[in-house]
Amino acid sequence: MKPIAGEPGSFSDIDRTAFIALVKAGGEVSDVVLARNVKNAKALVLLRGKEGIKGVAALKKPLASYRRRISGKSEFHVDASSFPYELGYIYIVPEARGQHLSGPLVNAAIDAAAGAGIFATARVDNARMHASLVKAGFEAQGKPYGGRGGKRQIQIFIRPG
Repeated sequence: MKPIAGEPGSFSDIDRTAFIALVKAGGEVSDVVLARNVKNAKALVLLRGKEGIKGVAALKKPLASYRRRISGKSEFHVDASSFPYELGYIYIVPEARGQHLSGPLVNAAIDAAAGAGIFATARVDNARMHASLVKAGFEAQGKPYGGRGGKRQIQIFIRPG
């Protein structure tokens, strides 16, 4: 399986709908934010298997208000000129987990950034995602902070351009 990356408009409505459904299945983001971010993403990444999409990721263009909020909480400034994109919405369907698929998704998103700096956020308790990010050249920065509803601790990772 090789991931396919492209601008949101290069994918069919069916693919974009499936992308959104998979991200929702991860339970990490609200519907309103998700729809807007998918539409405005630099790139979507889909990993297809024989029975459909097995994993997704996105290279997002984060809003200035979001950058300010996470910069303040983490005490690490996520500068738009240094890190114009955010890697996120990485999700692998349960039956495909443990097959080392996050690496190809992450690398396809990095390629879509064309050498620009990228940041990512991951739950502190998500050791597998931390490992995938570190393997792809990301480094943890700042301090962990409370995510949505303050229930989960989040860590910022950066990959300079």
